Amino acid sequence: MKTLLCVLGVLMGLCGIVLASTPIVTFWETSYFFVFLLLVYGAASMARGVTKKEYGGNFLFGILSVVAGLLILFVPGLKFMTSSTIIYLMATWFLLQGAVFLVFGVRGKKTSAETKKWLGNLVMGVFSIILGIYSLIHPVALAFSMGVLIGIYFIISGINLVILGIQLEKKA
Repeated sequence: MKTLLCVLGVLMGLCGIVLASTPIVTFWETSYFFVFLLLVYGAASMARGVTKKEYGGNFLFGILSVVAGLLILFVPGLKFMTSSTIIYLMATWFLLQGAVFLVFGVRGKKTSAETKKWLGNLVMGVFSIILGIYSLIHPVALAFSMGVLIGIYFIISGINLVILGIQLEKKA
């Protein structure tokens, strides 16, 4: 088991290096992850509906999720549209997150002026809004950074697996 964890960790780290060095390709392929989520969610919703004999909205949404996942997977152009949509959803998410942080910052200043926690929320809100606007104006920059972040995530996860394998070896 310890050797397997170390080997998987090294492989995951190497994959992370490849993913981080090809960030745009990495980003475009994240739509496969989205397809996978749609298919798994849809299948689970349909299985739950069949086992509980509930064929309502959740079952119908499960069917729609599977159909959407298959369409994105097999219809040319839909994968590109999905990846493009993910960029704009992320940019919108940054804007909404910034607005929420700003509200928390303003409320925090009014309710607890003695602590400076509100200032962090205010700064984070402004930063998130700037990031959201920049991402809407330059979507390729967001795609590039997301690809790099996915690669870094794989590298860190690989290192963690190797460390876990080494720790298991020491305990045995």
